[in-house]
Amino acid sequence: MKKYETESISRYINQLYRQGIAFLGKEYKAYNIGAGQYQFLVYLYMKDGITHDELTEKIGVDKAATTRAIVKLEEAGYIKRVQDIKDKRKYHIFLTEYAKNNREEIINTSKNWEKELTEKLTKEELEQFYYLFRKVTDSPLEELFGEEKI
Repeated sequence: MKKYETESISRYINQLYRQGIAFLGKEYKAYNIGAGQYQFLVYLYMKDGITHDELTEKIGVDKAATTRAIVKLEEAGYIKRVQDIKDKRKYHIFLTEYAKNNREEIINTSKNWEKELTEKLTKEELEQFYYLFRKVTDSPLEELFGEEKI
C-alpha cells in the first residue's frame, strides 16, 4: 500500500492551519489583534473602503464572523465604519491612520509565516506547492460533492 493511501490530506491541512494560527496569534498579539482579525486587516490593506458584505464575500466567511472581526479591529483602533450615503443599511470599512502606520509590520508578519512555512522547499517545489493548492481549491464544492447539499 502506498503511503498516500493511508494518510489524510485533511490532517496536514489542519496541522498547517493550527500552526499558522499559533504563530500569527503570538506575533499579532503585539499589535493588539488576533489571528482571526489579521486576514480582514490584510484584505483591507488591499482594498480600503470595502463594504461589510463585500469583505464577507472576499474572505469567505459568514457575516457574523466578519462582524466580530470588524468590531475587534474597530476597538483596537485599526478601522472605522462609515455609513453609505445612498444605502443606510451598508457600511464601508476604512483603515485608520494607526492601521496605515502599522501596515508594513502587519504585512511582514504574514510574510514571515509564509517564509517559515516554505523555507524547506526548493523554488520548483514551491511552484508545485502553489500549483497544487490552487488546483484543489479552485474546484467549486458542487464539483467535489455533486448534487449533495453541504
